[in-house]
Amino acid sequence: MKTGAILDVRELRRLSDRDGWREYSGNPVLEPGKAGEWDAGALGSMSVLKVGGTYHMYYEAWGKRGEEWSISDYETLQIGHAVSADGVHWTKDPHNPVLPKSSKAGDWDAHGTWDPFVLYEDGVFKMWYGGGVGDECDWGFAVSKNGTDFTKMGQISNLNHVEDCHVVHDRGAGRYYMYYWDRRHEPMGLFRAESFDERNFDFADAVNIRIRGEDYPGQYKFSYVFIEDGRWHMFYADFIRPHCGECYTRYAVSRDGLNFTFTRGGLVAGHDAEVVKASDRLYLMYYGPQGYFDAKDCPINLAVYAGNLNAHVCLRRTQR
Repeated sequence: MKTGAILDVRELRRLSDRDGWREYSGNPVLEPGKAGEWDAGALGSMSVLKVGGTYHMYYEAWGKRGEEWSISDYETLQIGHAVSADGVHWTKDPHNPVLPKSSKAGDWDAHGTWDPFVLYEDGVFKMWYGGGVGDECDWGFAVSKNGTDFTKMGQISNLNHVEDCHVVHDRGAGRYYMYYWDRRHEPMGLFRAESFDERNFDFADAVNIRIRGEDYPGQYKFSYVFIEDGRWHMFYADFIRPHCGECYTRYAVSRDGLNFTFTRGGLVAGHDAEVVKASDRLYLMYYGPQGYFDAKDCPINLAVYAGNLNAHVCLRRTQR
């Protein structure tokens, strides 16, 4: 798969801002397909990782998306894949969708696949994803050796009403931690469950996450969490229905992955942020623009930051 023009690290740094995240002037970096294509309706909920010199993006896509909510639109959701040599110029996988909904009536994910999150470990792409629609939404797990051909390993939860799956593997603790949103507990819908392996999460003892310094009751959603330099970093957004018209990506930190403190708001005008480290002190953020959450024609945007993420703690902004 060819990726077109390539920007080197120096060029990426010139796109950035040392005092925060700078939105890429060439946005969007990935757009819905043409009319009639499997991803023509909208894109969203991307997961981005770098394996060797290649960036991989996994994303949910709608085959069609009307102006108003329709369950038939939601049932067109499936998961696609794109690759890039620089994190800016992307090429969609010709084998898309790489994780389609089941073609067998009655299967738990026969009504759609969505919200992918992927880690690459020990030569394997490991994907956690959502399946179902409406009041029957749960988590599944799939694996691939090449990032394109995935084998579904089955449903791993029986929660219903869930969204926004993100997983952290803390090798030191020997645990996988899943951060997710449970609609039954809104506005306090952010939870963390843990497991010794990729599939057996203890959802019964999942912990409700509250971010110190945020205003409650409030819906703080789309969490993306990772560990770097002994600190847990969370990017998330305030959730405003129906399409996050005034949502901003925000940032919180923690020492234990449970007790987070709001540090900075207004990073970018958008939601569903995913951050990948391009090189030393250089980060790429992918997100959905304001007003496009679950909305027709939603693309994927990029912002760039050059610096130490921990500097965000010292550069606290008043913008909420």
